[in-house]
Amino acid sequence: MNKRSFISLILSICLLLTGAFLIGCNSTRTQTIKSPDNTTAPAPTSPVVTPSESTPQSLKLTLYYPNLQATGLIAANRTVEVTNQEVIKAIFKELAVPPSGLEKPLPEGTILLNASISTDGIAAIDLSQEFQKNFGGGSAGEQMTLYSIVNTLTTLPNIHSVQFLIDGQKHPGILGHIDTSEPIKRNESFILKKD
Repeated sequence: MNKRSFISLILSICLLLTGAFLIGCNSTRTQTIKSPDNTTAPAPTSPVVTPSESTPQSLKLTLYYPNLQATGLIAANRTVEVTNQEVIKAIFKELAVPPSGLEKPLPEGTILLNASISTDGIAAIDLSQEFQKNFGGGSAGEQMTLYSIVNTLTTLPNIHSVQFLIDGQKHPGILGHIDTSEPIKRNESFILKKD
């Protein structure tokens, strides 16, 4: 073997070893440990701790109900047991049962079909058709109904406005007068102080 062939052989081996090394560095491996019976098992990983979505938590809510004259909203505090992701559902359940002397803001038969909160703080509230069909108030009643929901939901820290939907669809005036094609923001002017 001449000197030139020997150098070519050495360079080829070096290139092969370098390639094998680089391929080995780029591959991902699962760390394994030997179990007592000498079988290979995956290495234990740190457990991911997530809050249980089914564990009830006590939550204090501020809800706004229309007064009997439909001239404003009165705050009422309630403490409810909720699981994660069910706060809006709990709010709608509580809005259906007003304190004595206040009005129920939800038209009869209204069902919350779905609720979601976007990353920019818009709560999309999908209501059943009864919300529209069974609404019996005029423009003042409409304000009380919509702002009872909006002002209540915007007490939650991650919500700043509410988009109303009926069966998943936007409507320009869901109850007749107020534009609901865009999300509605909180309106403090409807909130009355208790005497």
